[in-house]
Amino acid sequence: KLTNEYSVADACEHAAGMDDSLWPQLVTNLGALDVLHAGRLNPHLRVEPTQIRYLTDFLRRNYQALCFDLSGNLEKYSIELMHESKRVFLVCTPEIPSLHLAREKYQFLRSLDLEGRVSVLVNRAQKRQLISNDQIEQILGLPVQMIFPNDYQSVHKAVTIGRWVDFETDLGKQIQSFAHNLIRPKAGAGTTGAG
Repeated sequence: KLTNEYSVADACEHAAGMDDSLWPQLVTNLGALDVLHAGRLNPHLRVEPTQIRYLTDFLRRNYQALCFDLSGNLEKYSIELMHESKRVFLVCTPEIPSLHLAREKYQFLRSLDLEGRVSVLVNRAQKRQLISNDQIEQILGLPVQMIFPNDYQSVHKAVTIGRWVDFETDLGKQIQSFAHNLIRPKAGAGTTGAG
């Protein structure tokens, strides 16, 4: 239900000259969260690494935390963003084809020296999975950080009304737990910046 007509393409187009007066026009504010949507389907869109650097420099000056929801196609700009990030989450479902694709992507990310930043999130897990968590980790070659239950009804309801998933549902509780783990400093670590 985002109504702002501006998107990532507009932000990248103006990245070199991004300032505090232009940025608020590009994003939709939802409480403490600013959202810049992906925009319409545009196979001709090319995002240059320099645009990503300008944009991330601006964002780091203005936000404590940044989150990028990437397509999974491993475009050049996605790789650039991953190199600029402290953590990379590889999302998959607990089905064999998804797990094998995730393993292939993880091996590619390892070849780019990103392996220390990558964690796995398993989405749409059933209560009685055919594949155990141990088997998932064995297939992927790295531990699973968190598993999110399949709750199509809650997700559908949230998307339909343009709101968050209800925090009282199992999925909502797991999302809250994940968010708290993201912002909680690791033992012995100092404060961290965005990225």
